[in-house]
Amino acid sequence: MSYSALGRTYTCRRLPTAHPPKAGIILLPDWRGAGPLAMQHAQHLHGLGCDVVVADLYGDGFMPSHPDQVGPMVQQLLAHRQDGVVSLTACVNAFRPLLPADTPVIVLGYSAGGMVALDLARSGAPVDGTITCSALLKTADAGMPTRIPGPVLILQGTQDVISPPDVISTVIAEMDAAGTDARFVLFSQTHHAFDNPDAGTDPSARLVYSAASAARARVAIEAFVNEIAA
Repeated sequence: MSYSALGRTYTCRRLPTAHPPKAGIILLPDWRGAGPLAMQHAQHLHGLGCDVVVADLYGDGFMPSHPDQVGPMVQQLLAHRQDGVVSLTACVNAFRPLLPADTPVIVLGYSAGGMVALDLARSGAPVDGTITCSALLKTADAGMPTRIPGPVLILQGTQDVISPPDVISTVIAEMDAAGTDARFVLFSQTHHAFDNPDAGTDPSARLVYSAASAARARVAIEAFVNEIAA
């Protein structure tokens, strides 16, 4: 699936269903883009009966290939958050006509993709639910609305040094004040990138995999998707 926005061409990987899908899910990967981990997440959702699109975070076919690229690419996303909203809105608009009428559309973002997913939800885009997992959590940027019209599920680790508990508390306060229908699931002893086996299991590292939290997150995501699709 391809579309254009911001003068760039975005090419997404889509896993369509043979039968009417339970939901359409736009999956925003972490900084690495549509790599093996993103496709594993997508294939799991596809196995649940969902039509899944793995979004192109950067456009024009760019795929980071080295950890040294993470800083500059994430800083670009942070510095141009409205661009993320524009490009993801174009993705939603390209995806919806491919689905049967009345199919719910859910956006699911991991790490930096989670920030973009929440910004899209704040914009009032026509999505039926938003999920973030081990997200780069941020409150609304200046000038952004704070209330999210649809339900939100946020899955975070309590030991996440990239989105630490004080940041999580600030986002909770913002959503409470705005009247957003949000639920937060916190996994103890769990770090950033807990869904990524490549992160390793050294508890002193910034990124740490947790098989238990990754499995529990999948259960929570499936329950949320089933609720939206009911």
